[in-house]
This record gives sequence, structure tokens and C-alpha cells, in this order.
Amino acid sequence: MSSTPQQPETGIVAIDGRDALAFVIIRPGKTPGAVTIEAAAQGLSKKAAAQVLLHVANEWDAP
Repeated sequence: MSSTPQQPETGIVAIDGRDALAFVIIRPGKTPGAVTIEAAAQGLSKKAAAQVLLHVANEWDAP
């Protein structure tokens, strides 16, 4: 797999999520501009998860 400035080479990552309240993985989709999302939560309401995700998004620098 080759790397480009916009699409770095991907690898395998192992994360111990046993104590995680939620996770979200966003991957490139099959068509340009599309994404696939894998997500789950345990012990966290939809509203609380949305607030956390909004906070994370606000912390990212715009491209």
C-alpha cells in the first residue's frame, strides 16, 4: 500500500477497549467522499456520546 500526503499508509492497531464507554472508527468508503462507520457504546447515552464527539471535532484543526 502506498502513502500520499492525503492518505497515509494504514497499519494494524491493537487497542485495549475493555474500559471504553464507546468507540467510533471512520474508514474511507467505497466511493469518493463516502465513509463507513463502526461504532458501539455501553454505559453512555446518545446525547452524552454526541457531546463528546462534538468536543473532539471542535479540537481538530481544519485541513
